[in-house]
Amino acid sequence: MAPRTAVVGVGNSLMQDDGVGVHVARALSETSLPEGVAVIDAGTDPDVAFDLGGVDRVIVIDATRGGEAPGTVYRFPASDGVGAEGGRRACHDVGFLQTLRDVAAAGDAPQVVIIGVEPKVIDWGLDLSPAVAASVPRAIEVVRQELRRSDRRT
Repeated sequence: MAPRTAVVGVGNSLMQDDGVGVHVARALSETSLPEGVAVIDAGTDPDVAFDLGGVDRVIVIDATRGGEAPGTVYRFPASDGVGAEGGRRACHDVGFLQTLRDVAAAGDAPQVVIIGVEPKVIDWGLDLSPAVAASVPRAIEVVRQELRRSDRRT
């Protein structure tokens, strides 16, 4: 069965909290997931969006600047605040998310929701800051809630 939902972690795992989406996706992939869900570690590759044809829903996990305390977990549709002045801003809206918007414009657009985590440190390093690392289980739970929300729609 082809996946109906793609959970995509984006970010640079060499830049501390910038890679939180990748860390969450990797942790999530080690758990039991509903049938029809694929977890993708997209890293910083915007071309992954071209491989999402046929999915109904995309859940993007990314570092997101929203002005709250580091480790705060956000949930919002991609059309609500991405790249908007004064709104939440996913760190990779220029790369992966822009490519996803371009792909969607060419055909049937999947529903896209972003699970964002407020970063603290974006600098060279492999480890998440303590506040962001502590938020990974919460981000996983928010993704699971989103998957349950998606299941109720079908």
